[in-house]
Amino acid sequence: RVGVIVRKRRGLAGLNSCLAVALLCAVPYVMGCGDKICNDYGVEPRFDDSDRPPNAVVLGRATWTVLHTTAAYLPDKFSADDKDGFLKIVHSVAIVYPGSAQEMVHDIYTDPTVQKELDAVQTKEEAMLWCWKLHNAVTARLFPTRVPFPESVGLKSSLFTIPTPESQHQFQLTGINSVLRKEIIDALTTRWVASDGLEVHQWSKRDLLNLPPDRTMYGRAFWTYMHTTSVYLPHTPNPEQLAAFKGIFDAIYEVFACPVCKGHFHLFYHDPVLQAEHEAIRSKHDAILFVWKLHNVVTTDGILRGQWPDRRPFPPHKKLDGLGHLNTSEFAIPSATSAQDQMRLQATCATSTPTCLDKQDRFEIIADVQSRWQIEGGIDQPLRDDAPLAACGPPAAGQKRLRMDMYIMGKCPWCAKAMDKIADTIKCDYTCERNGATLSARLDFQVHMVGLNNGTYANPWLRAIHGPSELVGERLELCARQHYPRDYQYLRFLHCMDLNVSIVPIRAPECAESAGMDLDLLVACANMEGERLVAGSYGFSSWMGIEITPTFVLNHKKKVMGLPDNFTDIVCEHIAEDPDAATSLAQATGGVGRAEADALVMEGPLGA
Repeated sequence: RVGVIVRKRRGLAGLNSCLAVALLCAVPYVMGCGDKICNDYGVEPRFDDSDRPPNAVVLGRATWTVLHTTAAYLPDKFSADDKDGFLKIVHSVAIVYPGSAQEMVHDIYTDPTVQKELDAVQTKEEAMLWCWKLHNAVTARLFPTRVPFPESVGLKSSLFTIPTPESQHQFQLTGINSVLRKEIIDALTTRWVASDGLEVHQWSKRDLLNLPPDRTMYGRAFWTYMHTTSVYLPHTPNPEQLAAFKGIFDAIYEVFACPVCKGHFHLFYHDPVLQAEHEAIRSKHDAILFVWKLHNVVTTDGILRGQWPDRRPFPPHKKLDGLGHLNTSEFAIPSATSAQDQMRLQATCATSTPTCLDKQDRFEIIADVQSRWQIEGGIDQPLRDDAPLAACGPPAAGQKRLRMDMYIMGKCPWCAKAMDKIADTIKCDYTCERNGATLSARLDFQVHMVGLNNGTYANPWLRAIHGPSELVGERLELCARQHYPRDYQYLRFLHCMDLNVSIVPIRAPECAESAGMDLDLLVACANMEGERLVAGSYGFSSWMGIEITPTFVLNHKKKVMGLPDNFTDIVCEHIAEDPDAATSLAQATGGVGRAEADALVMEGPLGA
């Protein structure tokens, strides 16, 4: 089946979007996780495999990993560069951290006592304690009843309420007694320092939760922080934001915790072209492209040293117009010819060459990076997009479960064809034939919309791919899901609308009547709630890494693009062989991101 791929390109001012809708008959543009959806994404954020954009939880975990691990591997006594690098990382979190959590961290960071303690940091232990206090202060703001880390010392959460009310006292790092100091440092060392050293790859499964980071975990956390920060910058950052963002690059040179990695970084840090491009960062697009190039330089270094022989520069599966696939010669720094051969960011060419991108390819790269790291509508949103009530009752004893998510657009012709083919099978008890036997599973079917949100979840600026009429139709259809979920009644409305997508939403009165729905209720909902419902659906689809419609995902694992002729066989095989089909529906659906309360939060021993 032919799918539709959606690409977003923002103008230099970030005010205009143009859409390229291309028909695809072969490999999807973004590979994602092969045929899986990575429901537990966030445990191992990767750049080279084009996984999903990080949500607030993933970004928070990555950021705490950067801060705590960097502090824990600093020298016992600082040099001027050590102090400068540490301060730059901390300052960047306070100034350019994505989402509303930045305001919270900034409030804590600018507290006079906290600033005085930061200025006084001169040793590794003092840096570790300062990050510890910051983390407990964030925890106290978000979860006031939680016991600060480490629980064994018995400190009260109110000691970390910052800014501190007049009636309370703030925990002071200066003058901390030696016994308490040692207990805290020991707990932090156990949590953040790997016993065999950072450079040894300790873990076969890295969850960024309770394990001391190894080299791979730390590197991925740093890339997650840098890329995500770049894509959520304002389109024209102010001088303070620019300085804070650019300081991250210098901080890697000064205090990156992995000595081998830091040594490799030192080899290309002083490259004059790279330095000029770093200095020339003035906009969000400049920042995105700089981190993209920097990451490809690091990846190329690993490829040429034989560390990652199977990797390619990002995007690995993309052929740029007039240039083809990116190759290592464009990012090999330093090399005997890097001064001539490396990709340059400051110039825009009429036609792309190995050293220069034309305007179209430049926007393509920006769109690819945004697709990988940015959620439509921002990082501060619930990332939930299910019907408010279950369509069906609980399964019978011993009956299997099937979660089926369908990602569509309101006027997508191929989505309509797919809906027409599956509509009769969407029942509470999904049945199919396999090897002469009838299989049955209790079905949890969910529909999600795919589109663009150039605003935020709270203040959307929605752009449906097929124009304003599609957006109206999507608002009505999600309102049908909102108010008529039982026994999948809302699907009768969607199926009726899809019988002629060219005139959506004109068919709404006829379809509401045929589906037994109150049209006035749907219209009122579309006017009052529709924008929020669509914004939430767009954000969820973006977070799940969906770019082709229709796409089906089975039990958050098996990803099927389009509607192949053997779709029923694929579903039936999944029911028969997937062990998760036998788990509870609550387990199968899994938890998804929360809003600000999860920003900058790490589950685990730190208690936040």
